[in-house]
Amino acid sequence: MTSFGSPGARPNGLHARLLDALGRRIAQGDLPVGSVISPDRIGADYEVSRSVVREALRALEILGMVRPRHKAGTTIRPQSSWALLDPQVIAWRADGPDADVQLGELMALREAVEPAAARITARQGAEPLVTGLHEALTGMREAYLHRNRGAFIEADTAFHRIMLEGAANAVFSQLVQTLLATLHARYSDRRQLFTDDTAASLEHHERVVLAIAAHDPEAAAAAALALVRATGVEVLGGAPPSAPTPPAPPASPASPASAAPPSER
Repeated sequence: MTSFGSPGARPNGLHARLLDALGRRIAQGDLPVGSVISPDRIGADYEVSRSVVREALRALEILGMVRPRHKAGTTIRPQSSWALLDPQVIAWRADGPDADVQLGELMALREAVEPAAARITARQGAEPLVTGLHEALTGMREAYLHRNRGAFIEADTAFHRIMLEGAANAVFSQLVQTLLATLHARYSDRRQLFTDDTAASLEHHERVVLAIAAHDPEAAAAAALALVRATGVEVLGGAPPSAPTPPAPPASPASPASAAPPSER
């Protein structure tokens, strides 16, 4: 019998557990693109019924990861067809060989969305929202002080959920689960949670809160962008992004008296 993995780290229910096991195997390349899997073989390997196998394969088909072929089994589809913004797919890829590639792609998504959400949220600036952000930040600080991994992840997730949902934007609301899955991809077990940059990250979070509390949309957007970029440096490495250089003012025409002679130009 093929193992579903650690019970404490996997979903409950045969269908959910089989879906999780197969999704991870596909994302990790154990079931490579183009290979054909047999529903009967899956049922035998995992000792589950045909109906459970059908449900799991149907879910994978909806996610774009497999394609059933009549009398030819089920084929693993290329990654370009997968629902890459689905939280389950993000979680599976976070443990796969292209985890860093995915994280870089998702950080780019965060860089595009979170500053815009912070800008809108700052315009709303409702007191309960600001209080919620302060409480989440306090939770992060306490968890960092005691190096409590679970509490830190919970508080950080709450912080970003409040900020995103505070924008009250219907489109952003459909990206909340994707962006929260991005946070959890960053918190994969294969990555160190607390680093030398964590304290600085908390300061970036505080700047976001202060700007939203001050109803300063542009400062909130700038603080959120700085936070995302700093996180990217923390988890992916590389030099911190430098601040953009402001454009030089247009040069005024030199007067004859101030113009340098040709020999000095």
